[in-house]
Amino acid sequence: MSAEIIQKLALLAEFTSRARLGRTAIMKLCFFLQESRGVPLGYSFSLYSYGPFDSDVLSDLTAAENFNVLKSNIVYYSSGQGYEYTLGPDAQRVTELANDFIVRYKEQIDWVLNTFGTSNASQLELLSTILFIAKYHNPRDANALVQQVNQVKPHFSDTQIRQGFEKLLSVGVLRTAPVPANA
Repeated sequence: MSAEIIQKLALLAEFTSRARLGRTAIMKLCFFLQESRGVPLGYSFSLYSYGPFDSDVLSDLTAAENFNVLKSNIVYYSSGQGYEYTLGPDAQRVTELANDFIVRYKEQIDWVLNTFGTSNASQLELLSTILFIAKYHNPRDANALVQQVNQVKPHFSDTQIRQGFEKLLSVGVLRTAPVPANA
C-alpha cells in the first residue's frame, strides 16, 4: 500500500472516530478539507447530483473496509437508506502508520470536523456546491453565485442558498461581499 493511500485511510479513520458520518458527509468533508484548507488529498472533484464528487473517495472507502479500517452499516431513514461508518479493528494500526500526516494537518482536520461534522447530507450538498461554483465557475458577484447554484440545485430556495453563502463567509471559506437581502 502506498503512503498516499495509508494517509487517506488514516484520514477516513480520523473522521469516523470523531463523528457519525455516511458516504455523502465523508465526500463533502474531503472536499472542504482539500478545497478550502489546502490539504493535498489528490482528489479531482466534479459537480454531480449531490454536489462535488470524486469516485476515488468511494474507492478509498471501499479500501478502508477491505483493510478493516472502517466498517459500514446500513441505516434506514424516512427517505430511504444510507451508510454510516464506524472504526474497524485495524484503524489504529493505519492511523499509527500515517501519524505524521494526521499531526501535520490536525488543525485543518479539526476545523473541517468542527465546522461541518454535524451538518446533515442536504446541508453539506448545498454548502459544497456553493464553494464549488464559487471556485470553478467564476460568478461575477454574490447574486450571480446564488443564481448559478439555483440552476444546479433548484430544490434549494434562494433563501437557503443565501444562508449557505453567509455561513461559508462566516467560517472563512468564501471571501466576498455578502449577498444583498433584497437580491
